[in-house]
Amino acid sequence: MAGGVRSIPIVLLVLLALVLTGCAAAPMPQASATPSGAASAPTPSPMPSESASPASPSAAPTPISTAAPSATPRAPASSPSTGGFVTPLPPDPSKAWTGIRWRKVPAKDPLAHVRSVTRWSGGLVATGDLVVEDGKARSKVWTSTDGRTWQLLSEGAFGPRAVVVGVAPTTDGVVALTVQSDRFDGETEEGGSSTDPARWSLTGPWETWTSTDGRLWIAHPGPDFTVPKGMSGRADTHPTLLAGAGNDLVALTLGGQPLAFSRDGAIWEAASLDAFPGGPAGWSAVDIAAFPPGFVSAGSSPKGAVVIASVNGRTWTSTTLPAACEPGGLTVGPAGLISSFDVGDPHTPKTIWCSSLDGRAWRRLPGLPPLGYAKGASAQECRGTCPNGILLGDGERMLAYRNHRQAKQAGWTSVDGRSWRRLALSGRRPKAWAAPDGYEVRTLMTPIGFLIVNTDTGAAWFGVPQT
Repeated sequence: MAGGVRSIPIVLLVLLALVLTGCAAAPMPQASATPSGAASAPTPSPMPSESASPASPSAAPTPISTAAPSATPRAPASSPSTGGFVTPLPPDPSKAWTGIRWRKVPAKDPLAHVRSVTRWSGGLVATGDLVVEDGKARSKVWTSTDGRTWQLLSEGAFGPRAVVVGVAPTTDGVVALTVQSDRFDGETEEGGSSTDPARWSLTGPWETWTSTDGRLWIAHPGPDFTVPKGMSGRADTHPTLLAGAGNDLVALTLGGQPLAFSRDGAIWEAASLDAFPGGPAGWSAVDIAAFPPGFVSAGSSPKGAVVIASVNGRTWTSTTLPAACEPGGLTVGPAGLISSFDVGDPHTPKTIWCSSLDGRAWRRLPGLPPLGYAKGASAQECRGTCPNGILLGDGERMLAYRNHRQAKQAGWTSVDGRSWRRLALSGRRPKAWAAPDGYEVRTLMTPIGFLIVNTDTGAAWFGVPQT
C-alpha cells in the first residue's frame, strides 16, 4: 500500500500464496470497465505454462510428512444475534464500481472489527479482531452465504487459541490457515488493546482447515514450517498468506524453509527453493500476490530486483525489474499489478510505482495520477514527495483514495492500474486523516466495500460500493 497515511514499515517474515483457477463465485471484472473514452487495458498475456523453462532447475516435489487429517468437523456458527452483523448486499464482482456511499460505523459494531473478507464459490468469509478469554486469544470469524447477513462462528470452529492468518477458496470449498496465539505484548505499546492481533506473538503448529459450507471446518496438519521468532498478528508481518488465483495452494516461506503447495488445503508437498533466483540463500521475497493464471512474487536476488511467476508452484520464470524499480508491495487488479516502494527516510519518503499488465513486463510510472503528491500543510512532513492518498487492491479491482482535506476527498477504481474511473462520493464521508493534523487509520479493501477505522478511537466508516 502506498500513500501519505503513516504506517509501520513492512517486516516480512512469512509469505504464502494460494493459486486457484476458475474458482471465483463470479467472473472478475474485465479491462473494459475503464472510463468512457479511456483506452481499454490490454489483455494480459498468459503466464508461463508448466512446460516453460524455469529460472533455475527445480527439484522434484516431495510429500511433506504430516499426520492423518482430523475427520471430525468443529462446531457450527452461532446465530447472527450473538455477534453477527448485516451489510448491504454486495454487487456482482464483474460490475465496475461507479461510486461509494459512506456511512459511519460505531466502534462497537462488529463491522468495525473486520480485518479481511474473502469471496469463495459458496459465499464469503471474514476474519476480525481477537476474542480474549482466560489468557487465550482467538480470531473472530464470520461467514455469509450472500454477503449481506453475517454469522459469527463459535469458539469450537478453530479452537480457543487459533489465530486465522489466511483464508482462500479451493475447488471444493474454502480453506483457512491458522497458528496459535502465544503471549500478549501490548504492554510494550502505548494504548495496546488485547483484541488487536498486532499485540500478540504467534507460535506453531501451522494448521489448515477445509470447509464446504463455511460453517463446519475440518482440521489438517499444515506445512511443516517453523513459525519465525517475532511473528505477530500484525498484518504487515505477513502481507499475503493466502490468495486465490490458479490451480494449486502454494506456501512460500523465508529463512531457508521449504516451498510447500497443496491442491486441496489438506495434503501438502514440498519443493526445493533452488527453483528461485539465487537459490535458498539468495532469494528474498518482499510480497507475493495471486494473479491469473498463477501468482507473482517480487523480491531481490544476487541478480538484483526480480519478479518471479508461476502457474503451479513447481515451474518458475524470473524477470529483472527496470533499474528505476525496486521490489515492493503488490497491489492487484484483474488485468494488472502495481508494485510500490518507499525510498528515503521516514520524514522525506518518496514512493516509486512500477506497473505490469501480465506480471512479467514491467515499467516505471512517472507518478500515480489519481493520487498525485502532497502539497500545503502535509508537505511539512512529506516535503512534496509522498502521495496524498492510499492505493489498495483485492484482485477484483484497485482503489485509489485521496483524503488530504475534506473538500478534496476523491476516489478512483481501475482494473489494470493505468486507466482510472472517478468515483461519485456520497453519504457521511470520513474525516480527513492526512498528516500532520489527521489521525492513524486502518484501511481495508474488500468485495463488500471499503472500510476505514480510526485506530485511536475505534470509530469506523464503511464505503458501500455503487454500480
